[in-house]
Amino acid sequence: MLRPRAAARRRRRPLAVGPAGAARTLAACWLALLFRVRGQATYPSEFRLAWCVGAQCFDHTLSAAHFQLRITRYYKEGARPPLREAFFVATLPPVFQKELLYGCPGLVVLAHLLLAEARLYTHPPEEAEELIRRAQAMMAMEEIRGPHLQGIRDAWPLAPAVSRYEALAERLAAHREPISIDFVLPRCREDLAWLADRSQLELLPPQTRVFVYEKCGEGGEDAGNLTALFGGHVKVIHSTLEDASDPDTGRAVRRDECTAYLAHVVRHYNAHMGDVVFFLHGTPSDHTPMGLLNLVLRGLALGTLRDLDFLHLGAPRMVATANPCQQDIFRIATGRSLQGPLFTYCCSQFAVSKRRIRQRPRSDYARMLRLVDGSVPDACDRIGPSFERYPGQRLSHCFFFEFMWHVVFGESEDLPLRADDPKLPLAFRLKDNEESVPSIWRSYLGTFVSGHSSFAEQGFEHWIRQIQTAEPLEARNQVNFGDLVHPSSSGAVQ
Repeated sequence: MLRPRAAARRRRRPLAVGPAGAARTLAACWLALLFRVRGQATYPSEFRLAWCVGAQCFDHTLSAAHFQLRITRYYKEGARPPLREAFFVATLPPVFQKELLYGCPGLVVLAHLLLAEARLYTHPPEEAEELIRRAQAMMAMEEIRGPHLQGIRDAWPLAPAVSRYEALAERLAAHREPISIDFVLPRCREDLAWLADRSQLELLPPQTRVFVYEKCGEGGEDAGNLTALFGGHVKVIHSTLEDASDPDTGRAVRRDECTAYLAHVVRHYNAHMGDVVFFLHGTPSDHTPMGLLNLVLRGLALGTLRDLDFLHLGAPRMVATANPCQQDIFRIATGRSLQGPLFTYCCSQFAVSKRRIRQRPRSDYARMLRLVDGSVPDACDRIGPSFERYPGQRLSHCFFFEFMWHVVFGESEDLPLRADDPKLPLAFRLKDNEESVPSIWRSYLGTFVSGHSSFAEQGFEHWIRQIQTAEPLEARNQVNFGDLVHPSSSGAVQ
C-alpha cells in the first residue's frame, strides 16, 4: 500500500500583474491588457519527494532547473539527456506526479516526451503513443492552460521535442523488420541455459544463431540440449578452441575471449554473418546489465536499430593505462600508432554491425589472431594486480585487447560514456552508475568542500606519516558486476 510520507514542495500560482494606477491613456490600457492576458508564472527549483511502499521507503530530491538545462542542451546539441530523471518522474506514484505537474508542468510534460522518443527504439509504436497522449492530456488540463502552457512552449524545448519525435517515428516506421543476429560465446564449462531463460533474455529476433567456442576441450555434447531448450528455433553451432602454451614458459596461457572473437570473424568474414554480432562471455551478466542487453534485443527484433554500428555492453569503465607493451600491441594489431589513452568500458562485451566489421579487411583480423594465438611470446612485465594464479597465466596480448576492442571495430581511442555519445539511440543513453560518496562530501556543506577545514592545517608531515605507517587493508578481491546484484532480484532482468 502506498503511504505518502512527505512531499516538501513550494508552489506559486501564476501572478496576474496589472497597472500600478488608474489608466487614463490608450497606451496604459493596452499595457494593462497585455499583462493580464499573459501573466507571469514562477516555479520552485527543487522538489524533495519521500514515500513508502510497505516497509520500503524512498527519498529523493529532484532539481527542475537542472532537468530543464539538461533537456534543453540535449535537444539543442545532443548533450547527455536526463533520461534517468525522466524515468523517475514518469513512474512516480500518481499523487506525486500530480504535485510535480502543478508545481512545474514543463518538467513532467518534457519527461514524457523524452521517454516517448526512447521507447520508439525498443517497443511497439503504441508504447510511445501512450506517453505522447499523457503529455497532451496534461497540457490540456484546465490548471495548466494559460501562462503555464505558454511557459512550456517558450521556456522549455517543447517544439524541438515534438519535431524530433515525429521525424523519428516516421523514419522508424518505414523499416520495422527484424534484424538477424549472431551470438559469439567463448565458453569454459559455463551453463548456457540463460540463453533460453525468458526471465533473463526476454526475447530473441526470429533469425538468431548461437556460436559457442569451447575453450576447455569439452561441452560440445551440450549442443543438442541447448538447441532443444530453444525449441529448434535457434541454430546452435559448437566449435573447439585450444589455448596453446606460451612458447617461452611452456605453461598454459589463458586467452580469455580474444581467440574466440577473432577466430569467429576470420572464419565467417566472407560467409553468411548476422546483421549484428554480439560478442559475449559465457556468463554475460557478470559484467553487463541484462536489462541493457534486452533493450538492444528488443530494438533488433523490431528492426529499429539498423543504424547501430557499435555498442559496448559493459557496466563499469576501465581505468586507462599507458605503457610501451600496450603501445606495441596496439601498433601490431591495428597497423598504426596509438593516438592517446584508451578509454572504454570493461569487459569485452559488445554488439557490432556486420557492415562495421567488414570496414576492416579480413587480413587485419587474421594478423590480430596470430598475435594472440600463442605465436608471439608474452614479454610484458606484470605491474600491479593482474588476477593471475601464476605470473604469465593471463596473456598480456589478449588482456590489452580488452582496452582496444572498440578501436578494432571502428571507434576512436576515447570511447565516450554511453550517456554522452550522440551517435547512440536515446534508449541506450542512461547515465552510468558512478561514484557514491557519503553526504559530507556531496555539497558545499561539507567541512573540506566548504573550505572550513584546511589541508595545510592538517599538515604534510602528519599526512605522510599516516600514509606510510597505515596498516594494510584486507586482501583485495576482484568483484564482478553480477556479484553486486541484490539477492532478491536474482533470476529477474536487471
